[in-house]
Order: sequence, then structure tokens, then C-alpha cells
Amino acid sequence: MKKLMIGLFVIAAMLILSVYIFIPAKITVSTVRYVKAYHTAVLKFQSDSQKLGGWLQTIASKTENGYSYKGFNYTIKRTVSNITEFTIQSDKIDVKSSLISLNVYLDSSAIQWAAEIEAGANPIVRFARYREAVRLKESMSGLMDQMKIFLDNSVSIYGILVTETQLRDSVLISSKIQTSKYPTIEAIYLQVKKLSNYASSKNATVTNSPMLFVKQIDSTHFESMIGLPINKRIPENNEIRIKRMPYNGNVLVTEIKGGTYSIKKSLDQLEIYLTDAKRSSPAIPYELMITDRSKETDTAKWVTRLYYPVM
Repeated sequence: MKKLMIGLFVIAAMLILSVYIFIPAKITVSTVRYVKAYHTAVLKFQSDSQKLGGWLQTIASKTENGYSYKGFNYTIKRTVSNITEFTIQSDKIDVKSSLISLNVYLDSSAIQWAAEIEAGANPIVRFARYREAVRLKESMSGLMDQMKIFLDNSVSIYGILVTETQLRDSVLISSKIQTSKYPTIEAIYLQVKKLSNYASSKNATVTNSPMLFVKQIDSTHFESMIGLPINKRIPENNEIRIKRMPYNGNVLVTEIKGGTYSIKKSLDQLEIYLTDAKRSSPAIPYELMITDRSKETDTAKWVTRLYYPVM
């Protein structure tokens, strides 16, 4: 009996000792994700409480003070530079954590989320908090997986899906008009018809939808360029000019539905994307008018593809 008691004591002592050996006084819970997003964009995401909330609400439940996910409540406290501070609470812990973003390479960023849990001196409490740390790691990892999905998608940051491709329509004919206000559909398509008729008269084939670029000079002066891609070079005249786009030149593209307001808003977001990417543009952006606006009066049904040449 005495030997059994000694044996049990030794086992208990070894278990307690192992708790102190293998579970540190401060348990660090950390998880890292790499995202396909410019660091400037990630910084804007961190400083925007609405976007942070949008990420969390895609997977977590909104609570009175924050967001609940897998047994833990997360509260956004503040963002300073590239660090966003959260408090994390459960029945067993109440800790601070830091989400830190770093620039990795050109269009990629790394995000680390870390928290420290005081294990305590009591071996039973220490082991319980270790188990809670394991649960927290799973919860944070789930949120980070969702953040990666969120930030990998340009729609989450800019409201538009941005892709980069290469130009194929290398030759186009164009003309310009000046108006005292934003050009009407009638004025735009009058120029489209002129360009189409001219191309036909020179045995050239139109290869894509009409292109449009509108520049507001001041409150009463607008200059618009209307272009039409064709299959070959043809002579110019006093009104119609030939332009050659750099074949296979890089271009940012997004496709949207909506009228002039939606187009302008999306173009502004493309410019922000360009700034975040720290890239320059060798030419003006333009609209490819997929929908024939002269026939479709409901602007909500307009489909427009925006092109922004980049270097």
C-alpha cells in the first residue's frame, strides 16, 4: 500500500512538473496569413472600422461590444499605424492581442495576429489556460482564413473586381467633341455613327464596342473623346484621327453595371488601386461601352468595361 502511495505521488509530481516544463508562464497564441493585397490597401483596411467589421461579420456573430466566434468575443480597440489592437474574452481569459501587417513583396502582404495568455502558478489553472489557448488558436485561425479570403478579393477593398490583362485592340479611330455639360447619349452616339461610317467607307472592320473618355475642364467645359477599334490603319481626316494603342500593353480592367455615377465611382476606385500599387499610367483610362446606350434607356442595365493602361 505504501509503495502504491509513493508511486501515485511520484506520478502526480511528474505530471505537475511536466505542466511547468511544457507550458510556459506566458502562452503565446499566434497565426500568420499571406494575402494578395498591396500593403497600402491593407493599412486602409485596418484603419477602417466598417471594413474590419465587414470582415468579421462574414463569419462571426455581432454582439453588443464586438464579435463572437467559436466561444470567444473579439472587440476592436484601436489602430495605430500597422497595428490593430483587439481584446479577446471568454469564460476563462481576458487578453489583449495585436494584428500586425507587413509589406512582403510588391502586391503581397503578411498579417500576424498574436496574443499572450498568463498561464498562472497553479498547475490546474495553468493546464486549463493551455487548453483555452489551443481553442483560441483555432478561433483566431478561422478568422484569419476569412480575412485572407476577404483581402485577396479586390471587391472587399475597392468595391470593384480588378484584373490585369493585355491590350488586344491596337488600332482605333477617334474624334473629339466639346460640350458645356456632360455629353448626352445622342451626342456620343452621333460620333460613334460618324466613326463607323468612316471605317466602312475605308473597308475597315469594327472589332469591338465604342470607347469613351470624358474630361471635365471646368464647370462649363467638357471634352470627350470617342473611339472605335478597327482591324487596320486607315487615312485620317480633319475630324477623325488614328491612334495606336501599345499591343500587349498592360491594362487594369473592371466590369460594372450602372449609369454615369457608378462609372465615375468605379473609375475613382481604379485610380486609388493604381496609387496603392505605386504604378504609373502611360495613357488615359477609357470606358468600353458594352451596352448600346442609345437603345437601352435604363442605366441600371448598362454594362461598361473600364480600362486603365499601366506600366
